[in-house]
Amino acid sequence: MALLLFLTFAAWSFASAVGGSPDEDYVLTSIWCGTEGNPPHCQPDATQMSVPQLVAIPSGCLTQLGQDQSAKCQEVLHNQTISTPHFNKGLYPERYFSTLQNFVTRDVEKSVVFMRVFNSLLAAVLITVAVSLDWRRSADSFIAWLVIAAPVTIYFIASVNASSWTLIGTTCFTFATLTALKNRSKVKIWLPACVLTLVSIWLTNASRSEGKFALLTLVLTVFALEFKPKKFNFGIRTIAIGLASFAVLTIIYSQFGDLLANENVFRDPRVEVNGEIVTTANNLFINNILNLPRFIMGFFGRWGLGWFEIELSPTVWIFGLEATLLVVVFSLIKSSRFEKLAIFLLFTLICTAVLYLNQKAFAVVGNNIQPRYFLPLFLGTLIVATYKKSQNFPNWLLRTVTILSVIANSIALRDTIRRYTTGQDVLTSKSLNQPIEWWWKFGPQPETVWLLGSLSLAILFFVAQFEKKRVSDLANNSRV
Repeated sequence: MALLLFLTFAAWSFASAVGGSPDEDYVLTSIWCGTEGNPPHCQPDATQMSVPQLVAIPSGCLTQLGQDQSAKCQEVLHNQTISTPHFNKGLYPERYFSTLQNFVTRDVEKSVVFMRVFNSLLAAVLITVAVSLDWRRSADSFIAWLVIAAPVTIYFIASVNASSWTLIGTTCFTFATLTALKNRSKVKIWLPACVLTLVSIWLTNASRSEGKFALLTLVLTVFALEFKPKKFNFGIRTIAIGLASFAVLTIIYSQFGDLLANENVFRDPRVEVNGEIVTTANNLFINNILNLPRFIMGFFGRWGLGWFEIELSPTVWIFGLEATLLVVVFSLIKSSRFEKLAIFLLFTLICTAVLYLNQKAFAVVGNNIQPRYFLPLFLGTLIVATYKKSQNFPNWLLRTVTILSVIANSIALRDTIRRYTTGQDVLTSKSLNQPIEWWWKFGPQPETVWLLGSLSLAILFFVAQFEKKRVSDLANNSRV
């Protein structure tokens, strides 16, 4: 499974040109330079850093020329240097950048691909280990994770964006914590699960500062569900736990809000631009509530990929949403009342936090706060929801979500490769190998990458379901 998962990620590693993911100019410069420079690849220049143009402004021509232009426009950036002030100065943890700096060479394109492949390998190994510690209980949740991950999560994990490690860390943390608590009487399981939990915490905190808030929220939920009262009622104990959890979540909210939004307009009755009243805080709040579903659809690719300029076919996010709803609704139906309440509150928390941060920054949903900031918490929530159910996924459900997810991933991968090889003015049905306006000077051809990524995920679904049945049959036979 690790190999198939790696090949799925690796295909996405080749799918986009340098600068494809959001803020990659900032991320790459931070990797190339660190905080003090990194001669000969990066030279300090007063308060700026001198780096190859393909590092400093890789996405410039892609976003300026539009979706119909291929990555061929980057050719003029080769062998040119430029000074830029856009690099990490303490805003993000330094460990992620310093680790990937080991892959920096004179060849920017090869360096970026090596970094993406490294993140893909790291994800494949750690996620496979996390779900294999207690495969019998984790199998359905892993399949559900694949359903939810295709294509947006897979895209970010296989990129150089710092969100890669945050998504890996949150995923492994949730699986490992659930496994450790469920098997706390079996030292051969809970001990490696605890070690993996610590590794996941390190990965998350080494990449993005807000990742720790997702971990705190998830660990509160997992412990509450594992040690829930046998009879759920609103007694003194339940109220006390609820108040304590509310206090902790309030602190998380406050810290998270200060990190991503520095303004506060909750009490501002109006907003002026050059003396003209544009809108009011109340009107903005109502508008954001109405547009909240648009934000949630960003988890499935509705916003597009890259700098939100890779327009994905509607089939991608529609199929992704349908598959996710199938696994989540089935899981909730087969869960206890307390578990349903916990998952509902977690999802409500995500929605409330989105509204809170947009209101605090006086931003319209979709203009400032991106879905990827909440994607780790969303993934963790759905892992918990599918892990705690009382009945395994039936075969009809597994077959349905497999078909939907494989199709969504395949179309999204093809749309992404096409955007960089020819631009989106060429029809999806055209061969990716001809004509080619841009492609890497190494590695497999575009059509091969697409087939590899599509088939790897399809086979992975099949292998996961086969292993799930095999382990279940072994467990049943051992009881006889």
